[in-house]
Amino acid sequence: MPKDGKIGSGIIYVLTRPLSWLPLKTQRAFGRWLGGVIGKVVRYRRDVVITNISRSFPEKKYHEVRQICDEFYAHFGKLIMEALWFGGSGPKRLKRSNVAEIHDWSLLNRFYDEGKSVVMLCSHTGNWELFAGLKSYSGGDTIKIPENDVCMLYRKMSSAVFDRFMARNRTRPLVDKENYDGMLETFNSLRYMLQHRDDLKIYCMNSDQYPYSAGSKIPIRFMGQETFAMDGGIAIARKLNWPLVYMGIKEMEDGHYRYEFSLLAESPKEYGSEELLASYYAKLEEDLREQPWNYLWTHQRWK
Repeated sequence: MPKDGKIGSGIIYVLTRPLSWLPLKTQRAFGRWLGGVIGKVVRYRRDVVITNISRSFPEKKYHEVRQICDEFYAHFGKLIMEALWFGGSGPKRLKRSNVAEIHDWSLLNRFYDEGKSVVMLCSHTGNWELFAGLKSYSGGDTIKIPENDVCMLYRKMSSAVFDRFMARNRTRPLVDKENYDGMLETFNSLRYMLQHRDDLKIYCMNSDQYPYSAGSKIPIRFMGQETFAMDGGIAIARKLNWPLVYMGIKEMEDGHYRYEFSLLAESPKEYGSEELLASYYAKLEEDLREQPWNYLWTHQRWK
């Protein structure tokens, strides 16, 4: 957890805590309205969103692109309110809420039985801010690996205040926060993994951002466009030869999320980084074509 920004993050937490007590249905309804304000009144990065969507779906007509854009902003506002709701929830509330479900843990349970740690790649689909509640969701009680051995990698925010607030909000529903808070800062991750290479863990990495540094740039083609991908997670999986898994998060008709896991490579060292990245982005592209609004279109994925 961040060591500074304590006072400022505490103030934000106190101010937002009452919002977290509202029912999830109310949060989502308000979130969709808020998203409309962000997209149509504030127009937050609207030009970026329109450009990203139109280039990713060149077959769409302009009114279809605008419709996806509006659906995205409704989804975006919903994410914000769900995240605040999540920060005021505990395991029992998550179980009752049906905010998310786990489709099938069998793949990850098999690797646990075989004594293998797992590198799991995910993206900005669904509501990734809800990751720490996995054990409390429908189907989550069947996972064999202990909660404190499921690690979510994150990049430290430039604002110490918001960095601490988000870390606290993301880990609020953990059952056991005393042993490990579930968060692992990206630039400390390799050292941590090497130190714990003999421990069975799941490392979940959000891997669809534009590369942080020139040294990790791998050229790929994603959504019909040339861009660069970061290879950090794949490089670690290949180095330690840990199974590589894709985690997709789909939004269902009633608004809840469904986590699905699929195998990218059981023995990553047998493949090149480019081949593994192509497999990951092919899975992500398949999900985006099924649910075009379900992605963080505000970020600069293509530069």
